[in-house]
Amino acid sequence: MKNFDWITPATAKEAVEACTAGRTFMGGGTDLVTLMKAGLVEPAGLVSLSRVTGLDAIAEDGEGLMLGARVTLAALAENTAVARRAPAVADSARNTATPLVRNRATVGGNLCQRPRCWYFRHPDYKCSKKGGDTCYAIEGENKYHAIFENTTCNIVHPSNLGPAFMAHDAELVILGPKGERKLSIHEFWVRPEEDMKTEIALDAGELITRVDLKPMPARTGSAFEEVNEKQSFDWGLVAAAVRLTLDGDKAADVRIILGAVAPVPLRHAEAEKALTGRVPDEKAALAAAEKAVEGATPLRDNHYKIAMLKACVKNAILMAAARARKAGG
Repeated sequence: MKNFDWITPATAKEAVEACTAGRTFMGGGTDLVTLMKAGLVEPAGLVSLSRVTGLDAIAEDGEGLMLGARVTLAALAENTAVARRAPAVADSARNTATPLVRNRATVGGNLCQRPRCWYFRHPDYKCSKKGGDTCYAIEGENKYHAIFENTTCNIVHPSNLGPAFMAHDAELVILGPKGERKLSIHEFWVRPEEDMKTEIALDAGELITRVDLKPMPARTGSAFEEVNEKQSFDWGLVAAAVRLTLDGDKAADVRIILGAVAPVPLRHAEAEKALTGRVPDEKAALAAAEKAVEGATPLRDNHYKIAMLKACVKNAILMAAARARKAGG
């Protein structure tokens, strides 16, 4: 690891001003430090967000929830307002990694982390994401790789919060050298075909300062489900985030987001249509789950993800529906 400067600004504006000349932001560091150790990134300096005021706040008002980018996953998982207003987000934070990691990892860092593909992370493989012309996962070890949108690059996005935030139509507040802007979470992800070098739509020197969640309508519930290979520290094999509103006894305004199966968190419109207008019971949930796996193109070693994903989507639908019924209104 090369030497680097260490900068500790007091405000988000100072942090953005300091993030120049090859420097990068550092929140919890759970991903950045591993990238530095592997030699995949060699920043000239780290702009620590540890003392930046306001980034670690969770605020609740009539307009919804405002989650600071430096809020830890542990704080997110334990917050009663998040559990009440955005249960899928609380679920996803609670299911991430270990207590040690959750106490360090942050909202902003979770959204911005890089792929966990071992070919990308290995210094000896110059894969297509690192300027090469080969995705080694196509013919290589691909047990944990994508089953959707996997013709160019077979990474899966590692963020748990991403699908949950998408289910809640989150809006990101971003501060950069040109000032502040807002961006829908649905527009935040960048596919390999659009830009192989990144997975997120942040320009140089831009910093996520908070994530805004609007209030859920009456009789709305959400849920996040994930399947891991082991219950201790692990990334998801498949995941699903669901939000739905009950119109009478039928599902309306449905969101079904798939995680750990594509280069970006993937909203599945056909699965949403399959559930909309139906009573979200076991039969309807299974029908939507069947639709959610249509079009999958698994690789040699990851066919198992199809059955797992189907179960994950079904369970998330049933949990979201149960919460919607309990929510009343």
